[in-house]
Parts: sequence; structure tokens; C-alpha cells
Amino acid sequence: MYIIIVGQGKFGSTLTERLCNDSHDIVVVDTKADRVTAMVEQYDVMGICGNGSTVDILKEAGADKAKLLIATTASDELNILCCMFAKELGTENTIARVRNPVYAAQGQFLREKIGINMTVNPEYETANEISRIIRFPSVANLDSFARGKVEIARIILHADNPLCNMKIADIRRKIRAKVIICAVQRNGEVIIPDGNFELRCEDSINITGSRSEISSFLKQTNVYKHRIKNVMIIGGGRIGFYLSELLSDTGRNITLIDSDIKKCNALSDELTDINVIHGDGTDQYLLEEQGIENQDALVALTGIDEENIIVSLYAESRKVEKVIAKIDRHSYSILSEIGVETLVSPQIVAGDLVTRYVRALENSADSSQIQTLYKLVGGKIEAAEFVVPDSWNYNDVAFRDLDLRPNLLVGCIIRNGKILFPGGDDCIRSGDNVIVINAGKSLKKLTDIFKAG
Repeated sequence: MYIIIVGQGKFGSTLTERLCNDSHDIVVVDTKADRVTAMVEQYDVMGICGNGSTVDILKEAGADKAKLLIATTASDELNILCCMFAKELGTENTIARVRNPVYAAQGQFLREKIGINMTVNPEYETANEISRIIRFPSVANLDSFARGKVEIARIILHADNPLCNMKIADIRRKIRAKVIICAVQRNGEVIIPDGNFELRCEDSINITGSRSEISSFLKQTNVYKHRIKNVMIIGGGRIGFYLSELLSDTGRNITLIDSDIKKCNALSDELTDINVIHGDGTDQYLLEEQGIENQDALVALTGIDEENIIVSLYAESRKVEKVIAKIDRHSYSILSEIGVETLVSPQIVAGDLVTRYVRALENSADSSQIQTLYKLVGGKIEAAEFVVPDSWNYNDVAFRDLDLRPNLLVGCIIRNGKILFPGGDDCIRSGDNVIVINAGKSLKKLTDIFKAG
């Protein structure tokens, strides 16, 4: 697919990396020559230095033949303008990063009247991700499929967990919960386990199942944590604002700390249900004064990764049950090994949304479209939900007779609203929703689960 990406900041460069890995024809555009040069040298892309919201640069980038243009500059207005011009020049689909809450609230108008196919607000999507984790604090990360019917959760096996030194095949006999362990991370390596795989302490495991079955599993394995009541947020930027807004009507006690007095005053005026404190959120004495030892959760959302990591580690030392850190660099494996269990990245969260949209465009002819897509374990594993098309040729073929790719697991099937964990005698049927966990080459359509040739 021919794709133009305007803007090569953190979000734009993340998208360039992802879409190049999916073998698309990419043209990157940025006003800064060093950014364009870095992308051209690192990836197989064409680069243009210039203003992507001008007609001449868009023509040079090939907007007349592009299947998709993604505008990710730091300016919402330029992104919207860029998409408008690209559509006029013949680009089939456009996506704009829109961060301002005023514009973000007008998404329907932008789609219907301006012709922008999709708007992405990385900060809001990140806040929404964090709020979901706070609502289900027992897991390190949580993602949803099939409109919430199925979840995939990541947990760490600590020494008190009965799963330590247990084989996967023995778990269902000892743990009465309908879940499946679909991926394991150990010492930086990612494994799609079979029944003979033995779990160890400090493994990071991904489990799939309904919310109620995952809750039952967590209670039986000493992972379950009580409902979060008191939340401390460090950083009052866009994510901090959105998160406070999402949590303010849930009955939780929210304390937000920021070092900018003007920002604190604005937040106090707009978010009357939360306690806004002016101060340095990395100051140990301020954290003690604000009762960090009484917090159930701490969320570090400053604009500096190092500050978020330091505050998170300090909160862990003070026995705060749930600690979440925002990071912009993608050093997930390193940070999890030093004790920061739950990490969120706006680029990765928003990248999942855009990647899913791109896959859907690719699969429109095949009709086995991706409904949901997540990159797990720092991008090493992909979890994708497909709708099985009417043209599916394997309706009555049992799994044991399918020649599936290695490093791949069909995690579950949703059929007529029921969740099925497939065995050798089961099959995939037209109309099913199928969740596939894959550690190999990205899946573009459902038939990619089979071995080549």
C-alpha cells in the first residue's frame, strides 16, 4: 500500500517503523532535514523535506496515487489542512492526529464534512488505557477484544504464585478458570507455550478469557488486588487532564500534582472533583506530605521518562499497590526487569489504532478484516481479532488437520456470543470472531495463519 506520513516526531516515526515492517511503500515528509535523513537511512522509505500541508510538497510525495495519508505534525490545524489538501489531490483515505480537546470533540464533523476518515488523539487513548487498568488493578496490562467479551491480561508470577514450576497442561486441572496462557516472556525472550512448557517465578505471562474468568483465575493464583480507591497522578498535561476527567465520576479520591501554577489553576477550575496540588511531583517530601503511603495507585505522567521512572520506583518502595508509568522511549523489557511493572506509551497505544485501520484497508477485498489489534511485550507479539468471512474455505476442518504457522496460537473463538478455547477437534467457521496470538511475521489476513506454500 502507498502511504504518506507527514511529520516524523515520536508518533510519526513510530508509525513509519511499524508500517515499514508490514512491507508498505512509505513516503515520509518533515520540515526538519535530519529527521527525514534518519528515517531514510534506517528504513526502506522515500523522504521529502518540506511542509506537508502545502500542495506542492503533497504533489511531490505522490498524494494523487496514495491509498492513505497520515498527518502527525505537532499542529492540529496543519494536520487537518494536510488531510483536506490530500483528499482534493486524490488520496483515498486520510488520518489526522488531533490532540486539542476542542477539535477532538468534533470528530464526527471532521469525518462527515471535511472528509477525514479517522482522527487519533494519543493522549486521550492513553488516558483511557490507564483508566481501564485502574479499574482492573490486578494485571500489569489489559486489552479488550470482541467489544469487551474477551480480555488479554499480563501478569507477573511472583514467588507466592502457585503457577510457578507448573506445566501449562496441568493448570486446568488445578485452577478452575476458563483462561488460556497464550504468551510468556522470560529473560527478554518471548515464547508461545505448548502444554509441556513449565512456568517459572518472575515470568511475565499473557492470559486470555472473559473478565469474570480472568478475575477468578487471579483470585486462585494470589494475584487479585482490591478495588483502587485513592489515586495520585503526577503531571497535569493532556493525559493527566483526560485521566482525571475519566476517573472523577467513579467515586475515587484523585490527587493531581503539577509544577506549573497556571496549569494547576486551570485544572482546579475545570476539574472540581479532584484535589490539585502545585509542586514538584518528584519531591519525596511533597509526596510524603500528600500521603503517598495511603495511595492505592500512582500514575507518573510527566513529560520526562526518567522522572516517571524515578517516581514509580519510589512509589513501589512505599508499597503503593498499583504503579503506572508513561514512557515515550520503547525500553519496555529493561524497565520491567528493574521493577516498573505497568508501562504505557502514547505512541504505541495510538499506533495500535492506526495499524488496525491500515490492516482493515488492506483486507477490505478479502473481507476477513481485523477488528482489534494490539502489540504486546514491547511489540514482540501481536494479538489480532479477525472476523471470519463468508468465503472461508475451512469451516469443517479440525485444527489438528490445519497446517498452522509456528509461533502462533489461536487464543479463542467467539461464536454466537460464546467464548470457545479451541482444541484439536474444533474448527473455525464463517461469522466467528477469532483471536490470534502471533510472534512471527505480522498477519494481514486470516489466511496468513497457515504455513506458506
